Amino acid sequence: MKMRVGLVGGFLLVTAMSITACGNQPSATPSASVSANVDVAKLYQNYCISCHGNQLQGGQGPNIQKVGERLTEAEIVNRIQKGGGGMPPFQVTMKEEELKALAVWLEGLK
Repeated sequence: MKMRVGLVGGFLLVTAMSITACGNQPSATPSASVSANVDVAKLYQNYCISCHGNQLQGGQGPNIQKVGERLTEAEIVNRIQKGGGGMPPFQVTMKEEELKALAVWLEGLK
């Protein structure tokens, strides 16, 4: 009986994880760091949310929910570093590792 309960429980766990993984909407809020040393959610909150919104929907700045469809990681790093079009530059404000981690996460939004 214990074996049967364990198998059913394992099956339900795998099924729940599979259903969760099948969502087609990217998380607008980073749930984990791209780099072990960088908290991408905190970076976005500190530097981006006031212009790009809490769901990346835009506001003062453009909607960046699917920025990875338009720009490569290198282009995103460049845009964050140099700014432009009303966006301030962050090359002095953010460390290279932070820029890269934020760009990797944003490039994944497609």
